[in-house]
Amino acid sequence: MSVRDDIDQYVGYFRGQNKEIAAIANPLFRKVLYLVEIDTLSRAAFPKLSGNRKRVVQFIDTCSLWKDKDRVSAVQLKLILEKNGIISGKLYGFAERRIASWPYGQIIRPYKDLFLEEVQQQSTQAEFKYVNNSRYAELLYTYRSHLVHEFREPGQGIDLGYDLPPTPYYIGMDRPCQGESSMELVFPVHFFRMLCEACIDGLESYLSSRDVSPYDAYESETMWKRFQ
Repeated sequence: MSVRDDIDQYVGYFRGQNKEIAAIANPLFRKVLYLVEIDTLSRAAFPKLSGNRKRVVQFIDTCSLWKDKDRVSAVQLKLILEKNGIISGKLYGFAERRIASWPYGQIIRPYKDLFLEEVQQQSTQAEFKYVNNSRYAELLYTYRSHLVHEFREPGQGIDLGYDLPPTPYYIGMDRPCQGESSMELVFPVHFFRMLCEACIDGLESYLSSRDVSPYDAYESETMWKRFQ
């Protein structure tokens, strides 16, 4: 077969898998499968890139066309700064003010969150690692790790499961028994379906522009594991 045939066969297979995943009743199962699929697609794009996180994030940055991938979660940034003892300063105040501007009790969409370029201007060189770790593309991989390795979603938010735009969102959660409330970042299941479909389209364009077969990234031998 030609490279074009390989690409068509590969992306056609995963488009078919997406339809089957969408028919599964349990949204947690669907999320796991969508994220495993994205992991697999990333290998076809960057087979020589070592490190799972690095490869998946690079794939999201390159092929997903996700317009919010460079958003920075003000909530997650504030929490990671607090965990590292940074409870004052320009960056901490910037994140805190953004969160305070959100009306509690309403769903907050990504366009109200921070953007990477504006946060960079508020951070020191030492703080920037916390900024990058709070970027949506990085948080997606963290989300993936919780699901795949712990079979649970991070945070305490609720996937509302009805017809909302397919984007992440914040939802306020009250815990009267503890006398606490929080803004929780949620990645809903219909967002993962949209992202996975976009990744397939992006991968097709990426491989076609380079005339590369996706099957070059995989080994097909009788031996399952290679020993050094």
